Amino acid sequence: MGSIYNFGIFGHSRSGKTILAESMLFKTGAIDRMGDINQGNTTMDYEEEEKRRLMSTNLAVAHFQWKKATFHMVDSPGYMDFIGEQISAVEAVDIGIINIAADSGIEVGTEKSWQLLSEKKLPVIIFVNKLDSEQSDFQSILKQINDWLGKKAVCVIAPLFSGNKVQSVANLLDPSNQKAPEFQNFVQNLMDSIAEMDDALMEKYLNGEELTSEEISSSFSRAIMNGSIIPVCCGSGLSQIGIEQLLDFIISYLKPCSEMPSLKGKNQKGEEIEVNRSDTAQVSGIVFKTYNDPFMGRISYLKVRSGTLVSNTNFFNASQGSKERVGQLFKLRGKKQDLVAEAFSGEIVAVTKLTGFKTFDSFSDASFPVIYPVPTVPDAAISFSLAPKVKGTEDKLGAAISKIMDEDPSIKIFRDTDTNETIIAGMGDVHLDVAINKFKEKFGVEVVRGTPKIAYKETITSTASAEGKHKKQTGGRGQYGHCFLKVEPLPRGKGFEFVDEIFGGAIPRQYVPSVEKGVKEAMSKGVIAGYPIVDIKVTVYDGSYHVVDSSDIAFQLAGILALQKAVQDAKPVLLEPIMNVEVSVPQEFVGDVMGTINAKRGRVLEMTAHGNNQVIKALVPLAEMSSYATELRSLTSGRGTFAMIFSHYEEVPSHLAEKIIDAKKSKKED
Repeated sequence: MGSIYNFGIFGHSRSGKTILAESMLFKTGAIDRMGDINQGNTTMDYEEEEKRRLMSTNLAVAHFQWKKATFHMVDSPGYMDFIGEQISAVEAVDIGIINIAADSGIEVGTEKSWQLLSEKKLPVIIFVNKLDSEQSDFQSILKQINDWLGKKAVCVIAPLFSGNKVQSVANLLDPSNQKAPEFQNFVQNLMDSIAEMDDALMEKYLNGEELTSEEISSSFSRAIMNGSIIPVCCGSGLSQIGIEQLLDFIISYLKPCSEMPSLKGKNQKGEEIEVNRSDTAQVSGIVFKTYNDPFMGRISYLKVRSGTLVSNTNFFNASQGSKERVGQLFKLRGKKQDLVAEAFSGEIVAVTKLTGFKTFDSFSDASFPVIYPVPTVPDAAISFSLAPKVKGTEDKLGAAISKIMDEDPSIKIFRDTDTNETIIAGMGDVHLDVAINKFKEKFGVEVVRGTPKIAYKETITSTASAEGKHKKQTGGRGQYGHCFLKVEPLPRGKGFEFVDEIFGGAIPRQYVPSVEKGVKEAMSKGVIAGYPIVDIKVTVYDGSYHVVDSSDIAFQLAGILALQKAVQDAKPVLLEPIMNVEVSVPQEFVGDVMGTINAKRGRVLEMTAHGNNQVIKALVPLAEMSSYATELRSLTSGRGTFAMIFSHYEEVPSHLAEKIIDAKKSKKED
């Protein structure tokens, strides 16, 4: 088996990622003709929803061979609503390629991709795509990249122009290209960066000695792996320029999967363990995506992180603590399947009917259980009510709900006990639109959606204490639970903390978890408007019990009563989701767009020029953004676009909070 590499293609929506993937498949002979996004026949965008929207809504995987190496590629959606798919893609790969369109520059999706990849400490390559576009300006894009990432972003593959048209690209690490006059500035920057990485090389360089190819290669490779250099490559997916050079660069300067640094996981006792990635190590990996195919049923996408996984054998679900049989493995190329007998470290394969596995569960050899960290999926920001269109299809709807949540961990579907409605929550309008279309097109059940609901939350702004006593004496055994709680605000985003300060047995040890259970239940239902309570520290510090009448349920009820009273006294407030909004418009519309943002309680953060457009970055409450797509289209004659992603929660202004609370109360009374 030759070397195995895997990478993900990330970046802003419509920056050319899927065509870059298509071009790689074509160049390497994996497909015999290039597909076209507009014709809906690309390898990676194969779902009807993607063909209709002319954009990726799911991650897709493919494999190909290049110069005795096997490549596994993940094409990730760039639209910010599909952040869940991007997170799954990051879990599946060892190298990130950030694709930037030469005619658009750095956009909100570019920055989010960088954030996800750098949090995971993955080596990153930047590929400047669409160099054949009339609006492209490579020098300008390179300056943008350096302003954004600093000096560590270094051009290693530079374009060759004839007139204003890009003809080919050249690898500047190749000595034969270093003497060309048009590359002198690029080469100088490159050599300066390489010398700075190593004291011995720096001394040699400053003394005017020539660095050898071996010195350059090993030093450069090390720097990419540890993140001190981010190589910038370039070309055009559509014109297939720079594709071979990009793949050659990966083989020459990045380590194959089995030689990558060891991984960290935990055993079932929660102790940290190190995992060697070689093919001969014990097998381990994760399920990074679940997909429900209308014909094959449930398909699990597996990333083998160590060892060799063999078809039709038993393996262990370390996350759930259960054994399961893995069936026939197959490699994917979009929706096409190629059966394989085994999968080596770094490979991406799929298998059907893994019933016990959820997305992000870890698998391993039963003798070497390893659990890998589960990534954090952002909270949903927008929701709709959901009901079956046809009476009597509730069971079918229930089955579809579980499959949709199975496929997409960033979708939440739950029952609102206050309103008796089924609620679907997700990252944005497009995200939920795609999910709701799946009910009919994929699972054969039509649904009606109701008004979008904002995922408000409640919190407190001061400290308070309260007593909760549940005492009931009827015939037979009574009920007695009694506790004192103190509540304190936590910093925004910190969630919930429960502290036990019971001394001297005021509440027996076995009932303290019951108090916490009651507290959590009261928090889930809210106090002022029925929204979940967040960012709160709750301390149980006193109470009493009855040797006969105290019970688990009595202390749960006491916890509920105490929490409700304490929150009422701790100056509770309502929180609303605030979105990072990025609006791209021609210059003549900037004034009008700024006006609409201000009218929506938004705060403009900055404005930058991207190509022929101005990009306005702002923070805007989600509650104000419900009809913005239509508004912007109308305002700019269809020439403006925007993207938004959840940023954080902020307190709702008191006059608006009163209206929201009153509306929720009146709905409850109806």
